[in-house]
Parts: sequence; C-alpha cells; structure tokens
Amino acid sequence: MAEVTPLLAPDIEVVEYGLLDDLDPEAIASLSPHGKETLLVSRLRDGRQVTLSEAKIRGLLPDAVGFMNREMHAEAVGILCTHEFPEKKYPCPVIFPFELMKFRIDETAGVQKLGVVIPSANQVGMTEQKWGDMKTFVVAKSPYAGGKTWGDIANILTDEKVDAVILDCIGFTLQDRNQLAGLLNVPIILPRTILASAINILV
Repeated sequence: MAEVTPLLAPDIEVVEYGLLDDLDPEAIASLSPHGKETLLVSRLRDGRQVTLSEAKIRGLLPDAVGFMNREMHAEAVGILCTHEFPEKKYPCPVIFPFELMKFRIDETAGVQKLGVVIPSANQVGMTEQKWGDMKTFVVAKSPYAGGKTWGDIANILTDEKVDAVILDCIGFTLQDRNQLAGLLNVPIILPRTILASAINILV
C-alpha cells in the first residue's frame, strides 16, 4: 500500500486489513496447502514468505470483507492478491486484480504470446490454467525471496518471444516493473497500478 496509496485520488481514505493479521504462527501454519491443494504466496510482517491454501484463504474472504464494510466502514474493498477467486456476493464492491489484468491484456493489441511471472514454480500449472484462453509462458521469481534476477527473467522471456508480460503477484513492485521494462521492449503489466486505477474510477 505504500506504493498504491500515492496513486489514489487524494480524497480516498485508505484502511487496511489482512487475512492473517489476527492469527498466531500456529494458525498461519494450519493454512498451508496439502497434497494437490492450490497454493498462494504471501509475505508476513517480518518479511518472511509463506505459502497458503487457496481453498482455506477463499473461505476467509467473505468474513474479512464483511468486517471491513461493517466495522471499518469501507465502501469498497481492493483485494491484494492476483488469484482468480470464484464469484461471490459481498456487501460492498470488491475489486479483484485478476479481472483487471485480464481486461488489460484483452485490450492490448498484438499479444499472441503472454509471459507471466509468478512467485513460485509450484504455481505453474494453476497459472497456465488461469490464462488458458491464450498462449502463455510462465516463469517463477519470488518478489519476497532470493532466486533469479530480473536479467535472468528478461533473457528467458526474450528467448520465448513473448509480446507482453504480467507480473502476476501483488508483491511485485514498481521498481521490479521498471527493472524489467529496462530489459524488455514489450508492455509490462503491474497489478498494483491497475488496482489503483480501478479504485479511482470506482470510488
């Protein structure tokens, strides 16, 4: 939010609530994925990366949105996760970055092959299914931990001849986008900026 808030209209008041805020380490560990459960990646306040079960996180969302609307007086909620969550009824407008990213790609001319950067190699299959209506190449680089450099990612995506790139995690920063943009000559979509634009329009 330190990067998103300055992009919002000055009359928009921002309140924050995290699904893991009220949980102790044991409770957070209980949300880990098991077996073939779809995993999501997040960062704790101390900077550590954690993996979470999508099904368990999905189950927490309605109560969290209801709490923000009822107790924090939020008139709209932006979800800081790029996963494609199933549609549900919420007590206020809820903005999911995936839907916005999908629209942006659909509106970008000439995209025959999409490069998608994700936090974990264990998410490749899920991501290919998520973007399955177009030709994609998926590569993993965590925004929270070490691993490949942006130079490595740029070389891989150049070899794959992608026409656009999505940094498919809310954890990727403006600096990440700018570093990759300096190495590639294709559109690069950052969820944070798309989410901020949608909030400005809605609110």
